[in-house]
Amino acid sequence: MDAGALGSLPLEGLGPILAALDSELLLAGIFFVATALLVTLCVPGILVPMALGSGALIGAWEASAAVLLGAVAGSQLLFRGARYVSEHRLRAKLGSRFEAFQNRFAQHGILYVIGLRIVGTPHFLVTAGCALMPIRPGSFAVATLIGFLPAIALAAATGSAI
Repeated sequence: MDAGALGSLPLEGLGPILAALDSELLLAGIFFVATALLVTLCVPGILVPMALGSGALIGAWEASAAVLLGAVAGSQLLFRGARYVSEHRLRAKLGSRFEAFQNRFAQHGILYVIGLRIVGTPHFLVTAGCALMPIRPGSFAVATLIGFLPAIALAAATGSAI
């Protein structure tokens, strides 16, 4: 297609889309929803690219907040869904072995979640495993936020420097 043909394309329908791209708040909302959806669907390795891209488009602070909150929201959805679906089945199958592990996890579970998030353990494994443990959803959310914060903030800052 030559440059003259581009002038004949109907661009009047792109006005609202181009205006939306100028709004940083709307872009942050889009990154929040996209991150939450992708985390809930267990797409691996999505947080750093989302933080890099959003950092380049809307800045480090806004990108960090949008991607971090989206990751926590998606983790909560997955956590609650996994807890609802499988908690009773696994408890019935494993019995006392499962209870012993739960007792150990109850003492230091939040620290385990933070550590596993920081070192990059696959999101689905951490979330599904925690759904079976005696950790409150609020504690899980705080631990997830703390664990994801360093990687997301660093990637968003890197993206904003591009």
